[in-house]
Amino acid sequence: MAANLAKAAAMGAMAMNGGGNNAANNNNILPECPTPRLAHFHYEENCLNALKPTRPSLGSHDRKFIYEGLRDSGVGASLIPNQRTVVCPIELESLENPSAMRGLDTTWIVENTSSNPVVLSQVIDGVEWSPFQPKVLSPQDDPLATLRPGDWISVPTYESHVYHVREISSETGKPGPVVLQYQAGLIPIGNPNQYDCDANLPDVEPVNPKTAERKMEFGRSPTPEARPCNTVDISFRNQVGCPLHVYWANRLDEASVEGFCGEKFKFHLGTKPAPQDFMLDWDSATKFEGSYIGHTYVARLASDPSIMIDSYTVQPTRIIDCPHLQKQQVASSVNEQAEAEVRVDGTIENRNTEDSTLHLQEAVASLGGVSSTSASLH
Repeated sequence: MAANLAKAAAMGAMAMNGGGNNAANNNNILPECPTPRLAHFHYEENCLNALKPTRPSLGSHDRKFIYEGLRDSGVGASLIPNQRTVVCPIELESLENPSAMRGLDTTWIVENTSSNPVVLSQVIDGVEWSPFQPKVLSPQDDPLATLRPGDWISVPTYESHVYHVREISSETGKPGPVVLQYQAGLIPIGNPNQYDCDANLPDVEPVNPKTAERKMEFGRSPTPEARPCNTVDISFRNQVGCPLHVYWANRLDEASVEGFCGEKFKFHLGTKPAPQDFMLDWDSATKFEGSYIGHTYVARLASDPSIMIDSYTVQPTRIIDCPHLQKQQVASSVNEQAEAEVRVDGTIENRNTEDSTLHLQEAVASLGGVSSTSASLH
């Protein structure tokens, strides 16, 4: 049975190459991915800029201590929440969970693509503080916490920490409504195509998608002594229910079952949430990787790598204009104009409320529908 499945896996990998020729004939079937320059978030000068806070190159000083504490707890990363982003919330709900455990350190890169300045805050027990000096400064008192339109910043953080982004009022200059909520956490690898996988399938070694050869050396590569600026340490969680192999596809824009660009095996995702070592054990459902904005990871079925289960591309969190807030601003402007007309006329009887309502409806319609997106990554 296991031998047949291993053979099927190899055949699946060769199918990704467009046929069942031998490995030597397949070496040039898949094009090599170009290696473009790292995204500007990782330019070295940003880590030398005092206005761009960064983590140490190899991670926080307490990273090893946190890892050992989680490993020895017996629950591993199982109580660390998934990463979550809520865009343009209409009703603000807390993302804090008292039973959540703090995970490893990471970097949150956030970019203001909206047309308004915003202020970032870390939420601790329901109170908003500066994300860079929590429990020392309020967000509006920390100039680093304010992002003008087009600005970006890197926030050194830990998995499970919660953040709010508020739009700054153009009238008062003070923080207004929350336009984004973010919780640092693990990246869930899901099953968007509802593939019916079997957790009892043999958990075999990875296959090179380009050559159909088994990769026996599947241990983690040692961490380099120096890493690019603002390296993002990301954590993956297998939520599919069967073993997966995860391949790195460089800066591939869209992952495909064809295995474009000769994907490179990076790590294995097992099905156990809390094995002896949640970070390193082969059968662990969680694995950890240092990465950069724009990099893509492709999760394939371990028993048949021709089956792509899910993919994930590392991106900054982008702040956008919230339609429902724009509508409120338009409504306020139209109402103020109608009231001004009343004051000029001198009598409320001359107020054309039907006409004012029509102007309001037209203005709101021009902005499109009210949008509130609660966006987890899967």
